[in-house]
Amino acid sequence: MKKIFLLLFFIFFNFNFAAAEINLAFIDFDKVLSTSKPGLSIINQLDDINTKNENKLISIAEKLKKQETELIAKKNVLSESEFQSSVKKMKLKIKEYNDNRNEINNDFNKLKIDSTNKLLKLINPILINYSNEKSISLILNKKNLIMGKAELDITDEIIKIIDKQIQQFKIE
Repeated sequence: MKKIFLLLFFIFFNFNFAAAEINLAFIDFDKVLSTSKPGLSIINQLDDINTKNENKLISIAEKLKKQETELIAKKNVLSESEFQSSVKKMKLKIKEYNDNRNEINNDFNKLKIDSTNKLLKLINPILINYSNEKSISLILNKKNLIMGKAELDITDEIIKIIDKQIQQFKIE
């Protein structure tokens, strides 16, 4: 019994030393993406693209509303079959517009995700280098943590390094 107890004691004692050697840190990727120079560059470029898309869609929607108003005004002038034919054409145009709007939104969301992933791939070597220099065994994402000491947060240091190493990020 004493041998088992001693064996368990030494195993537990060794695990405590192993756990003490692990250095942890965490990083807030949302903050990195929203405050670093390349992250801000992505946000500005995406805002410009989104504004252009919205203006284009608003212009098309206004034309469709104008056509619909004209069609309603001609309701009493046109025969029933001509009016129904015009209504079907109008519904097709509206369906095309909605499909086009959905496609533009999906393309924009895909571009946003792809751009963010490309930036994260550029940041990954920076994190690897930083962890090697500081002997950090594990870097966690802050949004997956419940609690952590403020000293373990390396976000601001990483942002400074990113700003030095990645000057501009161009969305393709």
